[in-house]
Amino acid sequence: MATTATLTKDVIDLFEQKVELLEKQVAALETENKNLKGKVYDLEQEISRSKPKLDLEDDTIKALRLFFDQDLAVSRVAEVLGISNGKADYHCGVLQQRGMIELPMAFVMPGMELEYFITQKGREYLVKLGLA
Repeated sequence: MATTATLTKDVIDLFEQKVELLEKQVAALETENKNLKGKVYDLEQEISRSKPKLDLEDDTIKALRLFFDQDLAVSRVAEVLGISNGKADYHCGVLQQRGMIELPMAFVMPGMELEYFITQKGREYLVKLGLA
C-alpha cells in the first residue's frame, strides 16, 4: 500500500511538473504571438504608406484606363463612360495636366477632333495601382 501511495504521489508530482512546463510554454507562445501581431501591424502600416494614393477621381481613372489600349477623342471618352463631353473634357484635362495623356503634335484643321494618347507616366500609374 505504501508503494502504491508513493507511486501515485510521484505520478502526481510528474503531472504537476508537466503542467507547470506547459503553462510556461503557453505563456512564452502568448508573448511571441503578441510580438508577432505587433510586427504584422507595423508591416501593414508600412505597406499602407507605400501604396500609391488614389489621388484621381474615379471617372478620371476610368478615362485613363480607356487610353491604355487605344487613342481616343474626348467625345469618345464621354460616350464610353456615359458622361457629358464637358465632364470628359475635364477628366482629360486633369490627365493632361499631370502628364498622363497628351495630344499629338499635329496640324489641326477647324472642326477636327484630335485623339489623346497615354504617356509612359499614365501607363506606370495604372500598372502601379494594378488597374492594367
